[in-house]
Amino acid sequence: MEKDANPALDHPAGPLSCGPFMPSAASFISLPAGEIHLWFCFHGDAGSPELTAACRALLSAEELSKQERFHFARDRHRYLLTRTLVRSMLSRYAPAAPQAWQFTSNAFGRPRINAPDIPEAVGLNFNLSHTDGLIVLAVARHIELGVDTENIERKAALDVASHYFSPAEARALDALPPALQAERFFELWTLKESYIKARSLGLQIPLDSFGFALDAPGTIGFALADSRTGDAAPQRWNFWQLRPAPTHLVALCAAPGPSVSATTRIVCREIAPLEWDRPLAVPTTRTSAAI
Repeated sequence: MEKDANPALDHPAGPLSCGPFMPSAASFISLPAGEIHLWFCFHGDAGSPELTAACRALLSAEELSKQERFHFARDRHRYLLTRTLVRSMLSRYAPAAPQAWQFTSNAFGRPRINAPDIPEAVGLNFNLSHTDGLIVLAVARHIELGVDTENIERKAALDVASHYFSPAEARALDALPPALQAERFFELWTLKESYIKARSLGLQIPLDSFGFALDAPGTIGFALADSRTGDAAPQRWNFWQLRPAPTHLVALCAAPGPSVSATTRIVCREIAPLEWDRPLAVPTTRTSAAI
């Protein structure tokens, strides 16, 4: 992972406030073409009353209603953090209050920014993933992207590989020693999720219609198993696998638009929404991108 060299990222987040939140000019972040920013929020099962109040003040009525429908307090807290993270971070890339952001979803549930009156929001794209203990937000301009994370301490659903993985993936997984199969399952699963999220088509793309080859250390091979993905140019996608913590795995899929250089730089930060953020050195364990 490249060293964080973006001066705009050296400013800490503003202090916690229960009133309306608007970042100062110093906290705005430059997002050059070809750069992807990954924000990592490690979290527990609950926050302070002050943090909860500050986060709830940023959410829409629809989001607040959805939060209340979660049965468990830990799920309500995680949902609150995910929505706060998206809204507060978008406001550090474009001059809009977090409360003002509006979103639309395509037919497959992929959310998009709906901000025609904000010039700085043109081309701004994001994707979000969460698992036990971690939320990851990816942000870029004029880059299609998808991100997925898993807590590898969860039990791997190895029995689904024969049904949902490509034949080559299933064979390669089965050939591994049993002690290595769980981690390989999560490597494949996060990569698959990142690709279908980047394509914005969800499970309209059958999971066994494309596959990844991970036998060579540090590399990611990608190929279509058949034409059901509808991807006319699979070679345009780049993939990265990252390890932000021993217990967590992250996969990123990205394809730059025609106005963006094929070179992609990834910048990683750890964040506690509305409290602080700081550089985070995250090892890249695998990549398909040319080095």
